[in-house]
Amino acid sequence: MSFHSSPHTPQAHEPPPPSSPPASLAKTIEATNVDWNDRIGLQTHWQNIEKGWQVEVDWRESTHGVGLFALEDIVKDTVLRVGVIGVNLYQFKSIQDIETFCQKRSPSSSLVSSFQDEPEYQARILYVKDYLWGFNPHTDNRGYEQHQSDRRTNQQGGEEGEVKEDRFFGMWIPGNGLNHSVKPNTVYRQTDVGISLVALEDIAKNKELLDDYRRHGKAPKWLRDFAQSHQVTLNFAGCNDFVNIETRAD
Repeated sequence: MSFHSSPHTPQAHEPPPPSSPPASLAKTIEATNVDWNDRIGLQTHWQNIEKGWQVEVDWRESTHGVGLFALEDIVKDTVLRVGVIGVNLYQFKSIQDIETFCQKRSPSSSLVSSFQDEPEYQARILYVKDYLWGFNPHTDNRGYEQHQSDRRTNQQGGEEGEVKEDRFFGMWIPGNGLNHSVKPNTVYRQTDVGISLVALEDIAKNKELLDDYRRHGKAPKWLRDFAQSHQVTLNFAGCNDFVNIETRAD
C-alpha cells in the first residue's frame, strides 16, 4: 500500500479471513461483460463472498436511489467487507490512473475512433463519479479527522501551494453502494492489505448501510481538475451540493 498507517490509527486488526476476495477477481472483472450503468445488475455477476463481503447484504431501491441493505442482524465492530488493494480496491493517485481504468474495455466492446466516444468509457466515468471516495488513516474511532484542518503528512511536492497527503483515493469494485448520511452506521478501517468496511454500531436486518461522505475530506486539486474536465460531481465536500464538511456528527 502506498498510504501509511499511524500509531494512533484505528485499524481492523483481524487477519484477512478465508473469504477474502480471490486475487483473480481483478482480472475476472475486466474479462466480464458488465453494464457499468446497471448498478444493481453489476453486483449479480459475482457472489458476495467473492467480492469480500463477510455478511449477507443486498442492493435495492432506497430514498437515495440504489442503496445497500443488511440481510442479517449485524453486531457493532463486525467486519462487513474486506478490501484488498489491487483486487477489489482500485487506488487512484492521478487523473491518468482514472483514465487508465476508464479506457479499459469489456470483451464485447466495439472499437471506435476515440475513447471519449465509447459508451463504456462514458459509463466508467460516471461509475467513478458515483463511487470514488477518500480514506484518511488519521481519524478517531468513528472515522472523523482528529483535527479540523487537513492533516498533511508528506511535505514534499504538491501543486499551487498544496502538499501531498497520505489519504487513499479510489473505489471498490464493484462499489459498496453506501449512501450519504450525517449519522453513518459504518466506518472504514485500515488493514495490512487494504481497507475494511466495519459496522460502527449494531445494525438490524433490512436496515440501510450508510456512510458520511464528509469523512472523505476535501478533494485534492487533481481530482477537482478531473471533475471539471468531465463536468461531473464527486462525493467530496465542495464537489457537490449535499456534502458540507464544516459540520459533523459527534
